[in-house]
Amino acid sequence: MKVLSVSIAAYNVESTLDECLRHFSGCKNIADIDVMIINDGSSDGTVDIAKKYVKKIPDSIRIINKDNGGWGSTVNMGIAEAKGKYFKQLDGDDYYDTDNLDRFIDYLKRCDSDIVITPFCHYEDNGGVITKVFGQNDSLTGYSNINIEEVTDLYPPAMHALTVRTSILKDNNIKLMEHCFYTDVEFVIRSLNNSRTVSYFELPIYYYRLGRDGQSMSVSGVRKHYKDHVKMLTTMIEYMNKESSSPIMKEIIERRIIDAVMYQYKFFMALSKTRKHKHEMRAFDQKLKSLSEECYNQNYGAPIKILRRTNFSGYSVLSIIKNYQDKKNEVFLYEK
Repeated sequence: MKVLSVSIAAYNVESTLDECLRHFSGCKNIADIDVMIINDGSSDGTVDIAKKYVKKIPDSIRIINKDNGGWGSTVNMGIAEAKGKYFKQLDGDDYYDTDNLDRFIDYLKRCDSDIVITPFCHYEDNGGVITKVFGQNDSLTGYSNINIEEVTDLYPPAMHALTVRTSILKDNNIKLMEHCFYTDVEFVIRSLNNSRTVSYFELPIYYYRLGRDGQSMSVSGVRKHYKDHVKMLTTMIEYMNKESSSPIMKEIIERRIIDAVMYQYKFFMALSKTRKHKHEMRAFDQKLKSLSEECYNQNYGAPIKILRRTNFSGYSVLSIIKNYQDKKNEVFLYEK
């Protein structure tokens, strides 16, 4: 049995996939890794690049072709096809650190936790400079196979930091929404809710590329896909209300949802400030209140307080101000 299955979401990534896969070819523990390149209906040279690595390492790298269904559909396919003890996702425009991955495989061989959390890095598309390391936490160091609910104030990790025991995903029939952006949040919430134990590995594995055109968290990406974020968010609030495995797990999930709600308001502020967008924002606000008073009553900043008091009549003016502040503070990190 392989130790780790890696599901690579690959849609028209011919410009970056070679770099992504090159890091696996240098891994000493490659025989223990099940690399699945999930080709999501690419129309460029993605498959040709993938075939080169399959030919080079046929026992560890394979291509799985499917019709285009979006990021969530690649994860669903990866879960169904995974052969490893653990499962981890990777986008075809990102990569894993080779040396740290080798150490991570050795760690997973003796690990029994349902989930493993690791730090991850952001790096610039132009030049490859590492801009920030996320998830380094001395208080977590040494955590090994402990009950998730015993970790004080656990904040759900980003998808990039998460490795999940494959049986958790398969046995609980975890499937993500397809043809929908921002389902990485769904993957984290569903994985956590069905897990009981957690360990922490202190070295960063995942390197996330910043600055590539069309990323979902760029302003241009948000303006194109903000409705998907509403869909994901409302679905996850309903899931939290109905499916939370315990009161403590509900609190953990709620922390992640509150953060996503904050971003949903920022997304509305980044739109074109039309009457249609104002009505959509007001409708979302009302929907949030009906789904979760706790999430609704959080402090989302002065602009949201003002909009609620004025029935969103100041949407255009406040959006201009808030969008300027967010750009200045690099809230949308991928648009410089």
